[in-house]
Amino acid sequence: MMAAGETALLPVYRIRPLPLSYVKLDMDTFTYRHNSGVSMDVPIFAWYIEGGSQRILVDTGANAEHMAKYRDVEADDINSFDDALMAKTGLKPSDIDLVIQTNLMMDHCANTRKCSSARVVVQQAELEFALSPHPILAPMYVRELFMGLSVQVVDGYSEVMPGIELLPVPGQSPGCQAVSINTSHGKAIISGMCTIEENFNPRAGIRETMPVIPPGIHLNAVEAFNSVLRIKGMGDIIIPMHEPGLVNVDSIP
Repeated sequence: MMAAGETALLPVYRIRPLPLSYVKLDMDTFTYRHNSGVSMDVPIFAWYIEGGSQRILVDTGANAEHMAKYRDVEADDINSFDDALMAKTGLKPSDIDLVIQTNLMMDHCANTRKCSSARVVVQQAELEFALSPHPILAPMYVRELFMGLSVQVVDGYSEVMPGIELLPVPGQSPGCQAVSINTSHGKAIISGMCTIEENFNPRAGIRETMPVIPPGIHLNAVEAFNSVLRIKGMGDIIIPMHEPGLVNVDSIP
């Protein structure tokens, strides 16, 4: 039992980026109404949380075959899901205990079914939306990728375990969630939304009027803007879901 005034120390984790593939897209897909015509190679990641008693992934990403099959989009593989997971963690997909889905868009969950032993945590609002998506985002939701999984729904803020929290960040989709992780360098937040570094730190000429930029993929631009701003204000380390600069990063922090 703790003495009066004493606080429990949170476990300390680190995040291992698992880059799976590149998709060539216009930058304004991510930076709403800015950087139109600027092409970029956009990485798709899964993220492993290291340091706890459970083996946890945030999203499971997508490979080139998924992008071609479900979105008719050309992509180039970096690593297969199985190889990326083994290389960074020494684990097989069946070893994973928990998958936190930031959202159920296909590029975030295409490999989740491989994690056959895992609970899959998703926001109630996201699951409901994924089952009957608005036509604006309907092409991004593929039922066969998430139906029949061992799903645990949450409603709003939730603590998965000490030091790992789920933060609702609506705007891109109704049930999108960010993941806050306690690290040796403070609170690291995996954004959940389809963002790059530019969303959180706009370049000169934009930042004078826009402290952040909402993602170009969204249902509600104002909600998305507010969610990006909220994450920026909460995190000591911000991890944009599709930031190219993270492809060769081994560990955060």
